[in-house]
Amino acid sequence: MRKTIDRILEPETIAVVGASTDPSKRGHQAIKTLQEGGFEGTVYPVNPSAETIRGLSVCSSISEIPEPVDLALIVVPKQVVPSVLEECRDIDVAGAVVIAVGFGETGDEGEELEEDIIHIARQNNVRLVGPNTSGLINVHEGANLVGADNVPAGELGLLCQSGNLAIALFTEAAALEGVGFSHYVGVGNEADLQFHEYLPYFADNDKADAIVCYVEGLADGRAFLQEAHETVPETPIVVCKSGRSAVGKQSANSHTGSLAGDAAVADAVFSQAGVISVDRSDELLAVSDALASQPPMDDANIAILADGGGHATLAADALAARDLSVPELEAGTKDRLREVLPDAASVRNPVDVAGGTDDDPSVFADCAEALFDDPNVDGVLLSGLFGGYGIRFTDDLEPIEKAAARDIVTFAEDTDTPLVVQSAYESADPEVHTILRESDVPVYESLDLSVACLSALAEYGTHLKTTDERDSFNLEEGERTIDPAEATNGTLTEYDAKKVLDQYDAPVTPYELVETPMEAKRAAVEFDAPVAMKAVSPDIVHKTEADAVALEVTEDADDVFQDLVENARTYDPQARIDGVLVSPMRTDGIEVIVGATSDEQFGPVVMFGLGGVFVEVFEDVAFRAAPLSKSDARSMIEEIDAQPLLNGTRGGSSVDQEALVDVLCTVSDLVVDNPVVEEVDLNPVLAAEDGVEILDASILLSNESQTTTHTMESENEVISDGGDNE
Repeated sequence: MRKTIDRILEPETIAVVGASTDPSKRGHQAIKTLQEGGFEGTVYPVNPSAETIRGLSVCSSISEIPEPVDLALIVVPKQVVPSVLEECRDIDVAGAVVIAVGFGETGDEGEELEEDIIHIARQNNVRLVGPNTSGLINVHEGANLVGADNVPAGELGLLCQSGNLAIALFTEAAALEGVGFSHYVGVGNEADLQFHEYLPYFADNDKADAIVCYVEGLADGRAFLQEAHETVPETPIVVCKSGRSAVGKQSANSHTGSLAGDAAVADAVFSQAGVISVDRSDELLAVSDALASQPPMDDANIAILADGGGHATLAADALAARDLSVPELEAGTKDRLREVLPDAASVRNPVDVAGGTDDDPSVFADCAEALFDDPNVDGVLLSGLFGGYGIRFTDDLEPIEKAAARDIVTFAEDTDTPLVVQSAYESADPEVHTILRESDVPVYESLDLSVACLSALAEYGTHLKTTDERDSFNLEEGERTIDPAEATNGTLTEYDAKKVLDQYDAPVTPYELVETPMEAKRAAVEFDAPVAMKAVSPDIVHKTEADAVALEVTEDADDVFQDLVENARTYDPQARIDGVLVSPMRTDGIEVIVGATSDEQFGPVVMFGLGGVFVEVFEDVAFRAAPLSKSDARSMIEEIDAQPLLNGTRGGSSVDQEALVDVLCTVSDLVVDNPVVEEVDLNPVLAAEDGVEILDASILLSNESQTTTHTMESENEVISDGGDNE
């Protein structure tokens, strides 16, 4: 028996509900498209008031269709959709494409209607595509429920939340030779079938070599990451996500929340799952085609072969901007290049042929072969005018260019080395480029697009080498260590947060909560002052704003205690004050921040970056979805711009990065074990050569947990102002 998703994306029977005799209506055009587009299955028009449409007998209701229906295209007004789905009760309908708009995307009334159709569909075992969708297409089988003309057939599976963008991609692909689609699914509102549920189908489908996604929002981002993690080793995924702004999502409670904008988190967790992110819609098709057609790169080392100094320099700059390397070529490679190039040529990387190809473009093939053979080279960018020599100089050069193109393709295939061609003559569509594209070599006029393709091939190759070291994104809770009843206003005090960290054996700086001035003085002596002192209140998140922090305290800890309590009460007279936290001062090391936040789409994510007062100045941070593997944690540390500081600069010592890895994994465990955690801030964490220490800690719980069970005690009951102890 075929799987439901197979029946939907490879339908053999299609019902058009809302079929029409009017050629201008969608219910007529859909049948026409299926008939003229080569669909070989059975089409059933459904209309209560017609007998035949385009030569097909009409059923008055979907329930009258005499055989199981793989896919129903529902093109009726939104108010009628529930009754159509009710009629599916009596027959086997695998899936329904709901074209109508006016559901969850429009407000409360639409959301209620969307919930109704989901409920009815589930009762009748019908999976929904949409609503608010342009439809779907199986290009190779002619199952076109969109009506788009001349969608080029190819090896890209397209999942898209914008019908207009899909049309733009169809048009863009049609202008390129060898680029096309196996399927298109207008995912719509994801009311039922969601992005992640399509991924296994494309991973198993030999007609889809890459999956292209335009995403406005993921209904279940965590499930997408889990499926992507399984899919990517077999089939690359490229995502262009809109709605990336962090405006309106700032958090006043912690650094982590304010830094976790949509774009920062989405890009990081997609990369963690092996998904390639692109910022621009014009990169989406180019990058996807490159991943579908070229082998992944072993590393990020690119050889540039150019026929002009300008192209060579711009190409090197563009590669550097994407953190790709332009490596030194081996001596033997340079010797081979000198044999075929004039003295004026540069045989360093970038290679500038300096006119050496003007009379004989076959020299390109000789140079390319040498570069493909160089063990320092993982990919080749051919940049400049290749393909246009027969246009620019003389027709006699065209057959030489064609032969060179065939040789270059052969050399690349023999060495399994990725090749991307950037040519100023791409828009002229010369036959030389046809030869390249027919052999799956991407050709673009834009240098930026060409470099974006190479960057994606490098990123994909790197992920494939490390995929076994990464976590699967499954959230398996351990023993919960946080009782929400311990929080006031959803916030654990620093004292309570550190007690939670103690349960995970985290390296917290020694601390003691004191309730009187004399206890403060004793603690300072026992810690071998100087010490840091902080008022502890669940109602005061930012203690420095309340002047409730004192550093480098020595003999006057008792007086400082009274000052801190007084300052805290002045800042917020209603605040509950539990005491003062005393810890030994720590100054040697580099301040970093480790945190976590609960992302709306992806769930718990962990953050790492430069800490202390600089965290929101430089915003030099990295994110990964929890749970973290040690490999994930190490990649976060390596990713930040300030990473050289951790390695030791100007003779300084490197910090204990494995200890940082352990702290990151500890925070990951904490938030996975405790879904009630909304945010964690460990700032600063002091990283030194011989280990790390957590100096300050804050844990914020989600709104659902913020009903406090504390009996508010009077200030005099919680804090003693000295009394008999003095």
